[in-house]
Amino acid sequence: MSDEPPRYWTPAFVDRLVEAINSSEKFQKTARSFSATVILRALDTPDHKDCAASYTFDKGRCVKHEFVEQDAPSRLRDEPFDKRVALARTTAPYSIWLKLDRGEMNVGQALVSPDYKIEGSKLKIMRHIGVFTALGEIAASLPKRY
Repeated sequence: MSDEPPRYWTPAFVDRLVEAINSSEKFQKTARSFSATVILRALDTPDHKDCAASYTFDKGRCVKHEFVEQDAPSRLRDEPFDKRVALARTTAPYSIWLKLDRGEMNVGQALVSPDYKIEGSKLKIMRHIGVFTALGEIAASLPKRY
């Protein structure tokens, strides 16, 4: 097994992120009442893939996660959002996720970008903004390769 950090937006990175989420006391405290599924999608990764990572939380713990990738441009782009399945779905090109991860763009800047799309009840999403912020902070703190 390699000691090299995983590449961003790969199954190995998503697995590490889930481990970090579930072992972070700060995240657990922030998300203790959060029970929902969120879906994050990255389009046009360096491997020419479209990726979707879903995270299902129960009282702040990620109890299930899935990672799907398809050759870009993929059918993932056309899948309708089902608010019965997830609280929110965020879709952005890999380049936007990279800027967010590196701190070159903040969430406010992403939200006004035409390339960053968030679906779901805005009121419910805003109610849990602390959870999403903490999730992004953990992801940004993890060692990774781009």
